[in-house]
Amino acid sequence: MSDPILRLEDISKSFGGVRVLEKVSFDVERGSRHALIGPNGAGKTTLFNVISGIHDPEQGKVLLEGKDLKGIPSRKRIKKGLSRSFQNIRLMPHLSVLENVMLGQHSRFQFLDMVKPLNFSAKSTGKAEAIETLNSFGIDLYEGQTVSSLPYGIRKKIEVVRALMSEPQLLLLDEPAAGLNTAETNTLRDLLKEVSNRGITLLLVDHDMPFVNSLCEQVSVMNFGQLIYDGPISDLKKDEKVLEAYLGMDEKTERSNA
Repeated sequence: MSDPILRLEDISKSFGGVRVLEKVSFDVERGSRHALIGPNGAGKTTLFNVISGIHDPEQGKVLLEGKDLKGIPSRKRIKKGLSRSFQNIRLMPHLSVLENVMLGQHSRFQFLDMVKPLNFSAKSTGKAEAIETLNSFGIDLYEGQTVSSLPYGIRKKIEVVRALMSEPQLLLLDEPAAGLNTAETNTLRDLLKEVSNRGITLLLVDHDMPFVNSLCEQVSVMNFGQLIYDGPISDLKKDEKVLEAYLGMDEKTERSNA
């Protein structure tokens, strides 16, 4: 039985008279690992911005846990169980790993509660929780190091862990594998599988198809602001529209001649 944590209904959006999204509708099932892919300019990032509350749709609904998010700003959607990491790392480079991870708790703590953890109060619940989370994902080794001193792949993992500190039910990941080498990509994939195993639903945009194939079970494909495929990733290469718009005509021809 269908149990969507996120439902998009006829989402449309324009900028300067140019239609960027045209009646996009699909569900993200609870507990799934779901990819959103498509060529550059397909509208993926705009759709992510609509889901997270950066942009308002001109038409349609974003339903999280069955509740319409209309009028709820981005910062308050975090409290509804929606968290997001960005393509460009947005960690505070001058702070330690632990301090950055603790900043992810901002939606659950009052400001004065946040001051104490950043001063390493021995009794800080936030600090203890952050350390435990770092330990559970095997990156506690970097706890006290300044973020700017760490390799890019480690910083990507830290950003994901920071996003988890708001205790999301749905985590949006904007090109998490961008800029990573093969080893770093595989390590990140394993971390995200562990996140998924903890019951958190993943919706990600990425251009790295081997990464997407090894992580996700469901996929939605966009082209020119429209949804052209929504279903199991195992059936992706059987779809003619996807072959033409995303995978390319050469692969379509090769498949036809096989």
